[in-house]
Amino acid sequence: MRIQPAVKVRKGAIPDGGPVRVPVRPVPDLNLSRSTVIVLVILGVAMGLGIYQSLDRAPEGTATSQPREVALYEVGRERFESRLRAGGTVGAVNFVMIRVPSMRGGRDRGGGSLTIESMALPGTMVRKGEVVASLESRRTADIMDDYESNLAQTKRRTASRKADLMISSETLRQNLLEAQASAEKAVLDLRTAEVKSQIQAEILALQTDQHRATAKQLEQEVRLTEIADTAYARSLEIDVEKAQRRLDRTASDFEKLNLRSPVDGRVVIESMFRRDSTSQTSAGDQVNPGSMFMRIVDLSRMAIFASVNQADAQLVEIGTPAEVRLDAYPGAVFQGRVSSIGAVAAAVGSSGGGRGPRGGSRSSGGKWVKQVAVEIEILAEDERIKPDLSASADILIAAADDAVVVPRASVGTSPEGDVVWVQQGESFDQRRVEIGIRSDTQATVLSGLNAGEVIAAQPIADPAIAVAALQ
Repeated sequence: MRIQPAVKVRKGAIPDGGPVRVPVRPVPDLNLSRSTVIVLVILGVAMGLGIYQSLDRAPEGTATSQPREVALYEVGRERFESRLRAGGTVGAVNFVMIRVPSMRGGRDRGGGSLTIESMALPGTMVRKGEVVASLESRRTADIMDDYESNLAQTKRRTASRKADLMISSETLRQNLLEAQASAEKAVLDLRTAEVKSQIQAEILALQTDQHRATAKQLEQEVRLTEIADTAYARSLEIDVEKAQRRLDRTASDFEKLNLRSPVDGRVVIESMFRRDSTSQTSAGDQVNPGSMFMRIVDLSRMAIFASVNQADAQLVEIGTPAEVRLDAYPGAVFQGRVSSIGAVAAAVGSSGGGRGPRGGSRSSGGKWVKQVAVEIEILAEDERIKPDLSASADILIAAADDAVVVPRASVGTSPEGDVVWVQQGESFDQRRVEIGIRSDTQATVLSGLNAGEVIAAQPIADPAIAVAALQ
């Protein structure tokens, strides 16, 4: 091989004879094993975690050295109220449930269902005695016509059979009279036997005995026939009475099937379970005897039917005022009062109990929390107050006029009792106070604090940091 001498090439210039070929070094093949790769990955993760922890600790240490902002509150005198919130459903104090009647006549055979022919529209106002629903009244009227015809036929048949009995009985009595007359005549003829032959006398004696036996037999037959006829006549009368009672019961059913409102009020349609869902009852539905499908509510007295936690029930008294709010009208506030408190606690779900789908109280909790039913009567009359609306009532359980009021969050605890942190220039002074009644957000101070002083809105764990924040 011929070796050419080296040629110096100036930077950027192309030497004579064309470009120079520079040999490329091949990349070495590392050929790392699988275990080596896993070790390298674990080392990388460990290094990243250590860097992250060091960065995470650094800001924390810096934050502890920075001052913490403290909110201030100026103490004043005002009216203090502590209220207990109870959620429930609006309902009428006075109402009447409309039930499907139970049939006693020919329509009810085994307690079958009835079909609603017509009913009042929901929300309409009805008067006392007005028909609000009709249940198969046409069919029952047809049945009643059949029973009337059956009763008339039974009466005619009974009268005919009684007449036949009277004729038969009278004929038998006539036969008896004839037999008795024949027996008496035979006795008279027998007295003349002395002047007749012995044969004729024997014949007269036999005739006398025969007529006497016939009369006695007919007398017994008449007595038994009278007993049988009396029993048969009574059975006929019973058939008439049965037909009459069946007709009377059907007539009573006919009146029941035209359901009338017993009071003045508004119609509220109840929801019933049909197939696999619940929906409001309407004309054409089949309903079972005893089921409730309508309410007539008196709108002059409305109330919230709710429940409170058993621990809060002891704070509520009958006659306690309350503020009522409707979820459908958030800005409306109505005055109310507690009209009744349940005597027995019941276990309900987390949504509370009461009359409707909502309930509970400020401390209501899990599924097995005991609740006490309360009724809050709404004192106002307003067209917006309608049955089955969800609502809430803030029951007044404590109040104080011209009281020193502070945020409840500003009160802390110490071995000596309740304390607050009063601002003294650029620092805070921990002061013991006597706390009176409390609510969820506020508390009254009976002693240890005056109106016009400024306190921290929350307990201060490190006064030095708080002071630094005020400088």
